[in-house]
Amino acid sequence: MKTKTSEKEDHLMKLVQGLNLCMSEVTQAMPSLLSTQQASRSFTVARKKLLAQAEKLDGEEIHFQLSQVFIATLTQSKINIDQIFPNRLLRLLNRHLSRTLIYDLNCDIYHKPRTTLSMELLAKILGCTRNQLNYRQQQIDSEYRLKLSRLKAKCEALKHPQIDPSMFWRTEYA
Repeated sequence: MKTKTSEKEDHLMKLVQGLNLCMSEVTQAMPSLLSTQQASRSFTVARKKLLAQAEKLDGEEIHFQLSQVFIATLTQSKINIDQIFPNRLLRLLNRHLSRTLIYDLNCDIYHKPRTTLSMELLAKILGCTRNQLNYRQQQIDSEYRLKLSRLKAKCEALKHPQIDPSMFWRTEYA
């Protein structure tokens, strides 16, 4: 049976892992190594300070403050939107950021009581427009469709309505 402290530690570890995943998604889009190191260093320092106070705060308060620090790091960093995957980043942030923080941001900026991040709010955080993010996502989607059509042109097995794994090993479909 888990104790309350071990449950809290597990919860904190999941929070930290989720936010680290979000951070790794955006660090590849930071144009210079210096800004990447600064952003990750400031986030790490703030995270360590908050986790040091873990005994005093409850899990939701720590989640809220960690999310707040992460959003502040994003707004202060210069992000090259040509290096991000908007839909993936949006899903990650909606999964790992505090719902309370997202709700507060939506209420403050757009007067919309929502607990999910929209593409518009993500654009505001990243310092670009929603149209830029949508255009970037459209580029990614068209690149994917192009690669898929090339693959289908090469592979006969993908042209069949019922795909069987054994088709990929037969020479007649290769």
